[in-house]
Amino acid sequence: MVEKMRTRRRHIRLMRAAKAVIRDAAVGMVLSSQAERVAERVTPAQVACLVFARYGMRIDDEEAADYLAAALVSLGYRSDHRPAPAV
Repeated sequence: MVEKMRTRRRHIRLMRAAKAVIRDAAVGMVLSSQAERVAERVTPAQVACLVFARYGMRIDDEEAADYLAAALVSLGYRSDHRPAPAV
């Protein structure tokens, strides 16, 4: 039970950080023709840095890329320009 709560809290924190990176990149991009370029401006490294800065958690690039893609889709952006992670 406790482990499930920790996992959920971790997920929420990572999604918040990824969405914050996307929103920060979108600031000032008012024109709809530039809105699609927001997804190209953000990187997994930015997500990993913000997660560490806010929560003191270290995540690898693969996990940061997964959360970034999930946040892009949840905010209505396309994430198909990002390569799929190797499994």
